[in-house]
Amino acid sequence: MADRYNNNLNRHFNNYFSAIDIHFGNFIGEQAPGNKDYLFLAAALASRYVRCGHICLDLNSLAGGSIASSEAVEGPVTCPELEVWLRALKSSCAVGRPGDFKPLILDNNNRLYLQRYWRYEQDIAQNILCRISTIAETKFDKADIGAKLRLYFPESKKQEPHWQKVAATAALLKKFLVISGSPGTGKTTTITKIMALLLEVTREKLRIALAAPTGKAAARLQDSVQKTKAKLLCADSTKELIPDNAQTVHRLLGTISKSPYFKFNENNRLPCDLVVIDEASMVDVPLLAKLLQALPPEARIILLGDKDQLASVEAGAALGDICYPDSVNKYSEKFAAIINDLSGERVPVQAAAKAVQDSIIQLQTNFRFTEQSGINILSRSVKTGNFRDALHLLQNGEHADVEWFNLDLPDSANAQFSADVIDGYAAYLQTLNTGADLHKIFGYFEQFRILCALRVGNWGTRKVNAYVEKILQEAGLIKPTGSFYAGMPVMILQNDYNLQLFNGDVGIIMKEKTGDQSLWAFFRNEQGKLRKINPARLPELETVWAMTVHKSQGSEFDRIMLILAEHDFPVITRELIYTGITRARRLVRIWTGQEVLAKAVSRRISRQSGLSAAIENEKERDLP
Repeated sequence: MADRYNNNLNRHFNNYFSAIDIHFGNFIGEQAPGNKDYLFLAAALASRYVRCGHICLDLNSLAGGSIASSEAVEGPVTCPELEVWLRALKSSCAVGRPGDFKPLILDNNNRLYLQRYWRYEQDIAQNILCRISTIAETKFDKADIGAKLRLYFPESKKQEPHWQKVAATAALLKKFLVISGSPGTGKTTTITKIMALLLEVTREKLRIALAAPTGKAAARLQDSVQKTKAKLLCADSTKELIPDNAQTVHRLLGTISKSPYFKFNENNRLPCDLVVIDEASMVDVPLLAKLLQALPPEARIILLGDKDQLASVEAGAALGDICYPDSVNKYSEKFAAIINDLSGERVPVQAAAKAVQDSIIQLQTNFRFTEQSGINILSRSVKTGNFRDALHLLQNGEHADVEWFNLDLPDSANAQFSADVIDGYAAYLQTLNTGADLHKIFGYFEQFRILCALRVGNWGTRKVNAYVEKILQEAGLIKPTGSFYAGMPVMILQNDYNLQLFNGDVGIIMKEKTGDQSLWAFFRNEQGKLRKINPARLPELETVWAMTVHKSQGSEFDRIMLILAEHDFPVITRELIYTGITRARRLVRIWTGQEVLAKAVSRRISRQSGLSAAIENEKERDLP
């Protein structure tokens, strides 16, 4: 049967499984020749699912069904019935139970894992469960806490709880805390005040580290903390202990060139008392597991992010799994009573609340957009899957910060697209030859961006970037001669540890000063400082007038063009659209057809994992 699978895959499904999937499937299948066919399929699927962002393979959802269709005589590749499949897996020496050291792990809920991903998931769950026990608040001066909370979080006029104050109170009590919220809800402002509060209440010189998944996100975190810190009503000695610098998570852990391991790990812990991670939705499961393992048991960790954004590009959706739906701003009676006693805030109570729910705060008030802002209303409609409201908003034209170009009407697309591109990039390109400060040039470039849902296709980044380049050349704004030209924006696609350039870093090719004939690639690091590199030394890269929504995470722009596609694709989901919309500060123009938008808003990302179940109830975990 494995041979039939292989023949089918080679002839008709070569885009479904990769060579490594098939190689791994064959290796596992050969360990039990009697069940080679079923083991081959399970192993190949487990490998493929990790590549597609899942942590495991849920056999319950696939058993008895087809994984791919074909017009070939052989028909589709069909999975065996569950009981048959499970018997085959359990009979193999290559498949173990939780805690075994085998290539594949089959848990009690029929989830099949690659060994290391089962370990990553268990490490995260175990670490979180160890940290979510309440820190005894009795060691703090309650009167002092109350006074500090009123100072940093003045009373709100709204009837709902002051969620920033609740988050700050929870930070005093918890070693693990998630603060979620859409852009503009004040996550980084809140964390700066929390750092000051912890320093003053504990009266300790806490060692604090700020980090984010990308250099761009780290720079934004750093900038926000510095601005908020300057305005804090606290002693200068407290401000001095709040760090001025943020870094990438990889740099925090200590990257080892050409190795998946880090300098800091469970045997060499980070010298930190508090670690703050911004844009946590972008942190994949392996990286979060390694970060938590490197954190001292007594240290605190606070994750900041938007649980409704796209998950990480790599495997897992850790923040989303931790913030499962029932956990949002509903708490145990005991925790709610402590919050009320310390802060005066009354929070909703849920009977039999899971322990982790007391460690998740969802900020509600948006300080960037008003309740009637088009971007705010549209993002909420998309986030909740309300297509009718989203379409009505886009069609009525009542909000100046939200526009819609209908890709179902392609005749005017070329002229409109050209006009939007020139309007978006003209100020940036015209500044290049004025002798302006290089930081100012970067500022102009980051005012506008084109975001695409796809890389390929008529409206994917590859064609859009070429199209933009042609438009700007015809407008006399650029002169694309040679491999590099002045004004060319580039995105790094491959990590280069020697140059300290990483996948997703964006730079600009330009002259260092007016009259200079040499072109340099300029990049901004986490500290916001510019460094120049000879373009010939750069690793693999691409032009980035347009980028995918995935690559835009952690960034913000004044104006964006969000281009979906002229036809529906499964990867276009409500999370993707929501993430794209919320990259804009002032204006978003969405290019899409009505049918594509309707299907995308109704479609959610689904990544298979057992992390939520492992965290929800320790008794339900598959322990060795």
